[in-house]
Amino acid sequence: MDNIELSDGTFVKCKSISNIEFIKLRNGADGPIAKFKVQFGAEVYQLNNSEVIAGNEGYYMLFDNVGDVEKVLADHKSSNGMEILSNKNPFGKDFPRQTDVLIRELADTLSVNYLEANEKLLRDLDDKLKKVPNISEFSKKHMINFIAVIGEVLINKKKTQWEMVLSSDGKTWNPYLKMRNRPVEFFTYVYEDIYSKKKSSPFLLEIYETMTMIVDNQE
Repeated sequence: MDNIELSDGTFVKCKSISNIEFIKLRNGADGPIAKFKVQFGAEVYQLNNSEVIAGNEGYYMLFDNVGDVEKVLADHKSSNGMEILSNKNPFGKDFPRQTDVLIRELADTLSVNYLEANEKLLRDLDDKLKKVPNISEFSKKHMINFIAVIGEVLINKKKTQWEMVLSSDGKTWNPYLKMRNRPVEFFTYVYEDIYSKKKSSPFLLEIYETMTMIVDNQE
């Protein structure tokens, strides 16, 4: 099962399914449940056990129960479905398998020698970023690369791993780090530095050091 993160920071268990799987499962199921169709425009069916399937905007999910579906749909509606990584992570759930390619792409673009993901690499990248003419536009274009390199350095340093979490919009996969059996986010720091704070100076090492302190405090 995967996790969907709600806007209040809590998580709901779910599983992504295909349209074909959805159609097969709904045969013989109870539904569609009227209130979900009226309130959210979603097709929701109760299976023979407590599990529920839901289809909305071309995305299909399997949930443990009706209550979880309602939490996700209500959260998505209240937040207008906006996710900070919407359309910015083209790899979806497969992101962890693409991090090496993303790091190499960034390093090649900045003419940095990439041997392994470590603190030296972050310093070298920051040094090169200082010389980029339009750092704001460059950062927006390479945000997913920044997330990949900071995450991999943290993984190597803290012996952790990626955990992909599905947002309540049902389509955006967010990259977290699994710390003490719970997902810890850091991609928001990257996003805020680029879009909110609009930093004109390099920040890769700074975010890494901030996350290191946070992780150390949790251990």
